[in-house]
Amino acid sequence: MTALTEANIQDHQNISKTFKIGGLQGGQHDKQEIETYLSQIDGVDKVIVNLEESSVTVDFDPGAIHTDYLRGTLRSLGHDILV
Repeated sequence: MTALTEANIQDHQNISKTFKIGGLQGGQHDKQEIETYLSQIDGVDKVIVNLEESSVTVDFDPGAIHTDYLRGTLRSLGHDILV
């Protein structure tokens, strides 16, 4: 197994993943909490919470973070993943 070099890391392209979630009754508080927590994760570039659609869209580097970790973080904040 070869170690990742800086060049390998830079080769990763960000992807965007949208999660439909439940438990957004807190409105703006939930929006700010999700955006704050997910934005602090290494590899996450952008987080958009859409209250009307009950969705969270995350732009991230799949070489740095896995979608399961993002799902786990949303669950730890009290939100069910619907899709």
